[in-house]
Amino acid sequence: MLIKNEKLTRELINYCDNIGIDLVGFANPEFFDKYQLDNRPTSFLEKTKSVVIIGLHLYDLLLDAWSKDENKNVNYHYADSILVNQCHKIKNFLAKNSFKSKIIPYKPGLFLKEAAALAGIGPIGKNNLLITAKYGSQVRLRALATEAPLLKGNPTYESNYCIDCDICVEACPANAFSEGKYNKDACLAYCLANLKKLSDNTVVWCNICIESCPIGKD
Repeated sequence: MLIKNEKLTRELINYCDNIGIDLVGFANPEFFDKYQLDNRPTSFLEKTKSVVIIGLHLYDLLLDAWSKDENKNVNYHYADSILVNQCHKIKNFLAKNSFKSKIIPYKPGLFLKEAAALAGIGPIGKNNLLITAKYGSQVRLRALATEAPLLKGNPTYESNYCIDCDICVEACPANAFSEGKYNKDACLAYCLANLKKLSDNTVVWCNICIESCPIGKD
C-alpha cells in the first residue's frame, strides 16, 4: 500500500509541475482538529485522507489585483482565479484515479497559510505570512480535500528565516507588527485607506510586507 501511495503522490507532483503549479504540498487532515469545524477539511469532505495545498508565485504585482463588477456586486482576484482553475485540474486528475475530492472555498475555508505550514511548504514568518524557500512570501494559496491517501509533508512550526531579521516589521507603514504580533485591524485600516488604483474597477492592496521580505529574491 505504501508503494502505491508513493506512486500516486509522485504522479500528482509531476502533474502539478506539468500544468504550471509553482508549489504543492500535502497535509494530514488530523492536524486541523485544533481549528473550528468551519475550518477543518472534513467539514467539506467527510472522508478526507489528505489536504492538497497549491501555491502561485506572484511574479508580477498585477496577479494580486482585485477587480469589482459593480453590476453584479462581485469581486474577482486574478491569482485566485488561476488557482481555482488549477484546483479543478487536480480534482479531475484524482477522479481519474478513482478518488473523490472537494475544492475548499476561500471563505469559510481553511487557514491557508497555516495549512501550507502543516504540509511542510514553509513556516509562518514575522510578517504573518507563509515564507517559502524559493518565492519568499510572494505566493497565493488554495486547497483541496481528497480521499486519496497521499504521502504527507512534515509540519513546519518555526521560521529560521526570521531569526535576527525585522525588515518586514520596520517596513510596515501601518505599524501592524510593532507590538510583537500581527495587528489585523491596523493592517486593514491602512490597506483600505491606501488602495493602489489600477483602473476604475481594479485595485491592488498594500503588499509591502510581502515585497520587503528578502527570502526568495535571488
